[in-house]
Amino acid sequence: MRTAVPATPPAPEPAASTARELVDAHHAVTRILRLALEVLDGRRSHLQLEAHFAPEPLRYWRAALRPRAPVRRGRMRLCLPRPGVAEVAVPCQIDGVVRALAARFERVDTRWCCTVVRLLGAPAPRRARRTSTRQQTR
Repeated sequence: MRTAVPATPPAPEPAASTARELVDAHHAVTRILRLALEVLDGRRSHLQLEAHFAPEPLRYWRAALRPRAPVRRGRMRLCLPRPGVAEVAVPCQIDGVVRALAARFERVDTRWCCTVVRLLGAPAPRRARRTSTRQQTR
């Protein structure tokens, strides 16, 4: 009969390299998100995101494009769940509605690339106003 050997967790990285990666990720992700929000509200071309977004999130972001008022960005929350991966959450005011932007970035060679992006809290689509049956028969 075999006995299970508990798996040993990986050794944590030195704090200095983690702090350095956090600062590097914060600067890079802030720059990329600022660019993405400027694309979203029409101030920049979506072509400028191609170097920073993987194909799937780029398609998602392009589908959300339309002329609108400038997007206001709140304070970004960033965490590094593991080396080379950054996850962010940012409140944004889009067309007067506060929505959450959630994204995942992965380090590819020396640059950060957005691999997942979602806008949460989408406003419900506007419905056509229904008229009552009494108004239709008059």
